[in-house]
Amino acid sequence: MNIYEVIEYMNQKHQLGNQFRLENIQEMMKELGDPHKRLQVIHVAGTNGKGSVCASLYHMIMEAGYSVGFFSSPHLISYLERFRYNGKQIRESDFCAMMTKIKGAADAIVSRGFDQPTEFEILTALAYLFFDSQGLEYAIMEVGLGGRLDATNVIERPIASVITPLSIDHAEFLGSTIEEIAWEKAGIIKKNVPVITAVQPEAAMKVIQEVASELHAPLKIVGEGELLENTLDGIRLRYKDKEYDFSLPGTHQLGNAILAIETMEALRKNNRIDIDDEEIKKGLKNVVWPGRIERLSDAPPLYIDGAHNPAAAQALKEMLEGRKVVAVIGMLADKDVAGVLDILLPVFSQVIATRPQSERAISAEDLAEMIRQRGREAIVEPDIKQAVEKALSIVKDDEMVVATGSFYLIGEVRKIYHPSFGHI
Repeated sequence: MNIYEVIEYMNQKHQLGNQFRLENIQEMMKELGDPHKRLQVIHVAGTNGKGSVCASLYHMIMEAGYSVGFFSSPHLISYLERFRYNGKQIRESDFCAMMTKIKGAADAIVSRGFDQPTEFEILTALAYLFFDSQGLEYAIMEVGLGGRLDATNVIERPIASVITPLSIDHAEFLGSTIEEIAWEKAGIIKKNVPVITAVQPEAAMKVIQEVASELHAPLKIVGEGELLENTLDGIRLRYKDKEYDFSLPGTHQLGNAILAIETMEALRKNNRIDIDDEEIKKGLKNVVWPGRIERLSDAPPLYIDGAHNPAAAQALKEMLEGRKVVAVIGMLADKDVAGVLDILLPVFSQVIATRPQSERAISAEDLAEMIRQRGREAIVEPDIKQAVEKALSIVKDDEMVVATGSFYLIGEVRKIYHPSFGHI
């Protein structure tokens, strides 16, 4: 397949939405020769912090000298971003070559009566196939949605299952209570495979403990650390009498760093990896993760952050308190828009409402009306580029611009400043 055929194919798959069952991806992997069974997989689920934890594990493993892949979602600009390995992302030519094989497998299973694979099933299969083709020693797989029936959960025996902080999100798919959410996330727990979890709400923790006990999966609940320093360039923390520099900013990153540290400790304890404390420290210090308080320009300061639910919004608020912020905000209508606005509006000096490029997006006008209902004025600018340009034109010397509310939005903003990414 060439690049244009791949784009057309993926556009068709995007229309299929989500399928919450594993039969399709299992049959796809069988057709491809079960590449996932040849990888040492660290499987990561959760509501908040999945990307940060995965990126931390990825950089730690690289620092230890191993070959490693990292599959993430969503992407900000290009599908290629989802497939990182050994410090780089998949090349467009390799992506197209892999997609040719994936399409062949998809056509084969459809001919046998299985459903058309969805976009996420296609991408998950591609990740496993590509990482195996590169002979990688480790693969870090970030769950797309939920866990139990997520396509990444085709893996039967990962080397570790990791659960980041849980909160209610995607309620229409995963359930409206924290217990239901926890049940779906705990679906990645496998028999006798170590589980490392962040501290969770009591009801969620009970579910995780019950599932781990039933499957005889050793469970590690991370301890508390001490935040020593917090700037827009990262944090410094102390955990178990050791100090670490973590390149991702925000008080919430304290827990993410500790979760990654404890995951490495569990793997080291089980002789799954040879990594020393200094390599763990270097990995944390060198983490790069786009779209999380990411600085795009200095004069004037322009940042993007993917906060799209109340928990992520609270983390962003803590980073911005005490600073003057001109905000460009756009959200998806199926998110807790009201909850995010209630948290973030108090730290914004001016607000520009825009619309992410998604059929699920709330209109700029409707978003602005919700902002006004909360006693604040809002400038309406549906076009994202013009919204950012407007913010940059009105920002004062002592202010900063922050674009937030949706990964779709910040992906478009990032594309403005990094236009050289691939077509896909």
